[in-house]
Amino acid sequence: MFKKSCQLLAQKNLSIFFLESASAGYLAYQFSLSPFSGEILTGSLVCYDLKVKEHVLKISPDLIEKYSAESIEVTQEMIKKGKHIFSSDIYISCTGLLKQGGSESPEKPVGTFFYCIGYKDKIYNFKQIYQGKPEDKLKQLLEDICINIVNIIEKEDI
Repeated sequence: MFKKSCQLLAQKNLSIFFLESASAGYLAYQFSLSPFSGEILTGSLVCYDLKVKEHVLKISPDLIEKYSAESIEVTQEMIKKGKHIFSSDIYISCTGLLKQGGSESPEKPVGTFFYCIGYKDKIYNFKQIYQGKPEDKLKQLLEDICINIVNIIEKEDI
């Protein structure tokens, strides 16, 4: 699905920008390996630390405190704020709990990821819980994001 998503972005002449927290640049790195990277990849911002979210993206510390850094609300806000700084056709934001040490709870166990896809002034929200080693979780995350990129573009561009 990764290859198909990159081909579709190139075919449609669409650029993509990543705002990554838990994935720490993994998604942008994978897209940089595509033969289409020069056509589709605008760039990325790794905002693993809260200070980057607060000082670069200007996400309110109150929002982070209310919902936690690993939440759909903060993930949505990453796209909203990122769109004012970076220019792209598609924005992908991601937060989550790759390993222990975040805001895990019974409702949000380690392996929970939130990601958003911003396209044509809409933000699509996703939550997934992945199992396995951190590397396995990231591979599953990439696959799901690519599936949803294709689905969203095909749905929106009918």
